[in-house]
Order: sequence, then C-alpha cells, then structure tokens
Amino acid sequence: TFYCTHSLGPIIHMTGLRPVSVVGFEGTRVERNLRVGSKSGAFGIEMVTLENGGIVKSLHGGLYRDSIWYSVYGSKGRMESAREDSRRDNVYRLYTHFDENDGDYAPTKPTNYEPQRDLDEKAKGFGHGGSDFYSMYHFVEKIKGSPDADVIDVYEAMDMFLPGMFAYRSILAGNIPMEIPNLRDIKARELWRNDTACTMPEAAGDMLLPPSSLGEPQIDDGVYDRVRAKWLEECEKNKNS
Repeated sequence: TFYCTHSLGPIIHMTGLRPVSVVGFEGTRVERNLRVGSKSGAFGIEMVTLENGGIVKSLHGGLYRDSIWYSVYGSKGRMESAREDSRRDNVYRLYTHFDENDGDYAPTKPTNYEPQRDLDEKAKGFGHGGSDFYSMYHFVEKIKGSPDADVIDVYEAMDMFLPGMFAYRSILAGNIPMEIPNLRDIKARELWRNDTACTMPEAAGDMLLPPSSLGEPQIDDGVYDRVRAKWLEECEKNKNS
C-alpha cells in the first residue's frame, strides 16, 4: 500500500479533494511472489473517504501483470477509461454516460472518445504513454511562471501518499479505519514529525513494521541471488540493444 501514488494520485488530483480516512486490506500471499522474494500479500486495497464524503477504492500491487483503468461515478454521471487489455486504444479511450436529469450535457446517451491534447505529438515516445513528457513539461512551465501549469504542491503530494501509509497501519490493526492527518496544519505536522514507522529497518529505527500482516516467511538468500542475476542480465541486454 505504500506505493499508491500512481493509482490514487490521479483521483486525488482530478477531484481536488483531501482524503480524510482509510481502511486497508491485504491480499493473500501467493507462490508467484515468494519465487522472487516478496514477503507481502499479493495486493493491497485502500478504501479512502474524501472530505466531501466520496469514497475511493484503490486496488494495486503484485497482481498478475498489469490491469489498469479508472472509473469515476458522480452525481452527474459516470466516466471511465478502457482497460489496459482492451482492443480499443488501450487506456486512452474514455467512456462517458451523463445523467440526462442532472446537468447541461449533450449528448446524454453513452459515448466514448479519445482525448486529444495539443502536445500529444511531442509526447510520443516518452514513458508511461506520454505522461512522463507532460509531468516534466508542466514542471518547467511552472518554473517559468505559467499560471496554466498543471502541477501539485507538497501537500497534495502527501495527500496522494498518506492513504497508503495509513492503510497498512489499518491492515496491521485488523482493518480498522485510520484518520489521515492534514499536514497543512502545523499542529498535525508536529504530531507526526518523529514518526518513522515503516518496513525498512534503516529508516524505521525502533518503529519497524513487519513486511506483511500474514507473518514473515523465511526466504533463502539464493532467491535474491537469482533475481539479482536476472536483473543484471536484463540490464546488459538493454545496454546493448
């Protein structure tokens, strides 16, 4: 759950809302993960409540291959991206269905389209479907003083991360709701300033958390040796390609 910014971040940014509480769940441990030395469950789920009462489900982790898509349901309709394995424009195509009784939309029947942006041609070839280009582009635009730069500040960045941190604490505590602090408040910052609880011994100090709520499996060092050897082999291939 700690690495949740890729999945939860876009929802936080598009809504502009702060997460206020979270309940976390951990998937069962599978042999596929153990083969590469992973001690955690197969996936994590965060059920996040936003400041307006809206609820977000974020599911991510070591599932089999990728399966990426977003669905947003609101008072005025629904919008979702195509699934990554779809045969129509991958995740780029959006499907929309607006409520004909709530809002000034046309057409009100279901429709779908592929959004087009002015700089899409320049973004081709960049990683993550061109989004690597846009994140750097808007970063530079902000430095140059553009009022239209689409960026986040440190507090929104924390809003994207903190649900994952507290979701794991929820998991370890038996899936109970956890309040997410608003670090814009100096009192909240002081309250959590010395909290180092995480699963990394070199960072956690005496607040070390276990790598899983399922107990810690014993993994032979040879597993990590094999994974490292394979990684070095792939690095060499990429260097020569």
